[in-house]
Amino acid sequence: KRGGRGGRVFSVPEPFIPKVGARVMSLQDGTSKMSKSAENDGSRINLLDTPKQIETKFKRAKTDLFEGLEFDNPERPEATNLLSIYQLATGYSKESIVQECGSMRWSEFKPKLAEAVIASLSPLQSRYKELIDDPAYLESVLKEGAEKASGVADQTVNDVKDAMGFLI
Repeated sequence: KRGGRGGRVFSVPEPFIPKVGARVMSLQDGTSKMSKSAENDGSRINLLDTPKQIETKFKRAKTDLFEGLEFDNPERPEATNLLSIYQLATGYSKESIVQECGSMRWSEFKPKLAEAVIASLSPLQSRYKELIDDPAYLESVLKEGAEKASGVADQTVNDVKDAMGFLI
């Protein structure tokens, strides 16, 4: 509190960390985080990748030589990663995924995974295409958003100045 009336102006945000998918790992190394800044484009799935690109990236994803698929085995980080991506894309529980896919080979699972990811990204990609094909609508949304943000920002600056004892 530095003069003025003081009081709380900003609130401390609470983090939201989901149980599944908080850290999605690289398709090339199951021990390092998937990153859009990684040099190798094959290490990640981009939101606007085509179905063919997604299929190719999963086909080339690093896997192991163990039989069957399982979650949470520290010796099999790539298995946990690809199964977790499948869990995110489908919304299925770990138990149902292990029951459905646990006895599969990678050659069976990877196309299934690609299909699930393609299906989960399809609505987002369709909406993106609709928006990008209508520049006038995008401009109107940006203008309206800027006006609303400006009003909120002006009020916040005034509240901060008041709390610090500056003359408004």
